Amino acid sequence: MKIIKYKRPLFYLFLFPIILAFSFESVFKSITLPRFFNLTENLLFAILIVLFSFLITGIKYKKLFLTASVIVFNLCLLFETLYYYLFDNFLSASAIFVVLESNSNEIKEFLSVHFDRYALILVTVFFLNIIYISFKKRKYFNAFFEFSVNRFLIFELLLMLYFVLKLTTLIVYNVPYILIKAPVSYYQEMKKFKNYGKENKIGNFTNVKHNTKGKELYVIVLGESTSKRHFNLYNNYYRETTPLLNSIKDDLFVFNNVISAHTYTIGALSKALTLGNYENPEAKYNGTIIQLFNQANFQTYWISNQRPVGMMDTHITKIGLGAGKSFFLNTKHTSENTNLDDELIKKMREILLIKEDKKIIFLHMLGTHLSYKNRFPANQNYFKDMPKTKFNTEKAYKIINDYDNAIRYNDKLLKQIIDIIKAENKTSYVLYFSDHGQEVFDDIDFSGHTIDEKITKSMYEIPMFLWVSDKYKSKNNLKINIDNKYMTDDMFHSIADISNVTSDQIDSTRSIFNEKFKERKRIIKDTIDFDFFFNRH
Repeated sequence: MKIIKYKRPLFYLFLFPIILAFSFESVFKSITLPRFFNLTENLLFAILIVLFSFLITGIKYKKLFLTASVIVFNLCLLFETLYYYLFDNFLSASAIFVVLESNSNEIKEFLSVHFDRYALILVTVFFLNIIYISFKKRKYFNAFFEFSVNRFLIFELLLMLYFVLKLTTLIVYNVPYILIKAPVSYYQEMKKFKNYGKENKIGNFTNVKHNTKGKELYVIVLGESTSKRHFNLYNNYYRETTPLLNSIKDDLFVFNNVISAHTYTIGALSKALTLGNYENPEAKYNGTIIQLFNQANFQTYWISNQRPVGMMDTHITKIGLGAGKSFFLNTKHTSENTNLDDELIKKMREILLIKEDKKIIFLHMLGTHLSYKNRFPANQNYFKDMPKTKFNTEKAYKIINDYDNAIRYNDKLLKQIIDIIKAENKTSYVLYFSDHGQEVFDDIDFSGHTIDEKITKSMYEIPMFLWVSDKYKSKNNLKINIDNKYMTDDMFHSIADISNVTSDQIDSTRSIFNEKFKERKRIIKDTIDFDFFFNRH
């Protein structure tokens, strides 16, 4: 009789939410082997909680433990199920890293686009279940108090369960484990980043040289979430999203085969702006491009329209703080009030008034980041017709139009930047590339990007171009192959090379601007050959 009494509370407290989560995944998403691993982990974790409750003495403390455990268990299941629903992948430490480096605007904007009615139903059912258990907890908890056990045996079972989770690696699916481990790993990683930023502005580069004479002015424009596929400069898109850049295309080096190393900002720029790359990712702690230019006696500026902090200083913020002067223009707390990227140009104009012989300016745009409708002025809502897409919904039409309008506004700003630098009449260049690409209902029914999960070609392929002044051309014999295959984890070497800065750490064969450049396999997600993978799909 006691066993029967025990089965019912066990079902309502733990088995029901597990069945609910797995059923939701089965209905709305494909079920893969990792999902069965995750189901097994959830069952074992529920057993572990129940067993541990028997070790607690005292009804008061046992009630507190069971109440907290049931709530946390339900919330963890809800969290991982929502994540799988949105990204077709299980929760990982990388995902938590991105959350730690995201501000409230970014989270709000993402949810406003992707949180649909099915997600709302799931959240509602889970919370109704938690509320129901809260009202009925005396009924369900009493069975645990009546069940007598051998505590030594329970302790042995707990140890056995833990080792099963650990040795089978099922523990990597456990949300509490991920939530505890990720911040610890994040903190340890941030400590490593003290090698640059405010703490160390010149780095540890050796034999740094720069011998170019005359006044130099270099501008690196870091785009955000901009897809090559929608960038009309490549003549591969049916809409004229870049009319102004198209008008000066003959003056640009437009690189045709460039991908980002990752599909998210942290991963992409923490390699593009440091010595880190696929072959040696830990080298990102060995120095940044800003430190190199500081050591080469340039005046360095970092102007960002992205908020400087998430829960802590981000990796990219720390890189920017290594500049001689850093400006973070976006301090707003709501997406509706976020600055447009023309603020970057206003600040750049101020900096250009400062008389300095050697100057490099990094402009970090909001670009075409979610929410796209907030990335251009309301009076520049140019595309309003029905876009071409195989996903024929009003939501898709609206998002594609907003995205293309955001790119068209970026086009206007990029042309302005080039015109301003050209008017300075110095040895100069403007280099533009996006941190990563974006999927906008091109290949899948989705808009945005992921954390190297649920990947599409559009999330990796990015626009990149270079403009150089006449004075730069007169001093440098450029031999550039715009069709070379290139990944931006070599951007550090490329920026140094195009700026005629050398050091023992710089490899000219990794510079897309150098005739000695050597193509290499473009590996994504640690093991996937990008070109092989997407050419066969």
